[in-house]
Formats: sequence, structure tokens, C-alpha cells
Amino acid sequence: MLKIYGFNSQNNKKVVYLAKELGLDFEFVKVDLMKRENRSPEFLKMNPVGKVPVLEHDGKYLFESGAICRYIATLVDTPLAPKEKFEYAQVDQWMEFFTNHLGRWLNTLFFEKILRPFLGIGSPVKETCEEAEKFISQQMKVLEGELSKREFIASNELSIADIYAYAYIEQTIALEMDLSEFPNTLKWRDMISKRESIVECQKYFN
Repeated sequence: MLKIYGFNSQNNKKVVYLAKELGLDFEFVKVDLMKRENRSPEFLKMNPVGKVPVLEHDGKYLFESGAICRYIATLVDTPLAPKEKFEYAQVDQWMEFFTNHLGRWLNTLFFEKILRPFLGIGSPVKETCEEAEKFISQQMKVLEGELSKREFIASNELSIADIYAYAYIEQTIALEMDLSEFPNTLKWRDMISKRESIVECQKYFN
């Protein structure tokens, strides 16, 4: 059985969502960041960086959510990870797009508008929010353009890129972002949100 050490954050959600979508047997072990459990000697043996998520498999440990997602997709024969090399590269391309671009700025805005007040560490920084909103607007147009061509992000079939991306895009719900300008993205978000894997995994994060 896999063990996923994590907390209630997008990087953890994409690993858990994907593991469930793949039908993998796993245990979710909550690491309380508020209690700094991620800085304990035991945890640092698993991940010297002291961050979640961490995957434990057969006595070995893997960190960084993207690496974990790519690895667990190799554990089963799944159409979510195309066998054809260029098709797989396209899936990887969109995972990188979310990690480095759209997802990054959604995380920034979520931190400023949701986490800062929740954690009691001040009000949202106006300049940071404005910068994030500018880049989100630009990159949402890119995503909308792709989803106007096909039903899913990387191809005409569901892939790990869709599950990976949803963990970022679902933040638009908490942020109460108006996606009326992006009807194809909104349709895609609503479709992925209703998948059994996504619905079932909410128990780990509520």
C-alpha cells in the first residue's frame, strides 16, 4: 500500500486525487503543519526539505508533487498516461504549465486572499494580488483557447494533466472568481469536480 503524507493544500490534493483516479490503494497520513510536524526529525528523514506531500512506497520515499504524480501513474496500466511518447510529452507540457505559470499564480492569490486572513498573518498585499490577477487573466485565456478545441486539457481523452490541473483550478471556487469569460474552462472545471475520485477525496481535506 502507498502512504501519502500531506495536508490540506493544492500540491497534496493533486497527488491524492490522482491516486484515487488511478484506483490505487493508499493511506493518507495527515501532517499537521500548524504543529510543525513537517519539521520533526522523523519527517525530515523522509523529506529533508520539510515539505508535503511525501509518498512512501516499499520503504522508499519520494517528494515533490509533480514527481509523485508521474511516478504513481507508472504503477498501473492506465490511459491517463499515454504510451505514445509525443502524446505523453503533451500531457507533461500542461502539467508544467500549471506548475510554473497558471497554478503558481492561483496559489499566490489563494495565499493572499484566503490563507493570510485565516492564519492571522496580515491582510492581502494589494500589489501581489494585482500582479497575480494580471498573470491569471493572461494564462486563463491560454487555457480557454485550448479547451475550446477539445474536451480535455492535453487531448480528447482524460489524462493525468486534467486531474493535476483541477487541484489548482478548484481554487477559483474559494476565491469566488467570475469565470463567465471562460465558458469552456468553467464547463471543464464542473465536469472534473463531479468525478467520483474528486468527490470521494474531499473527506481527506474537510
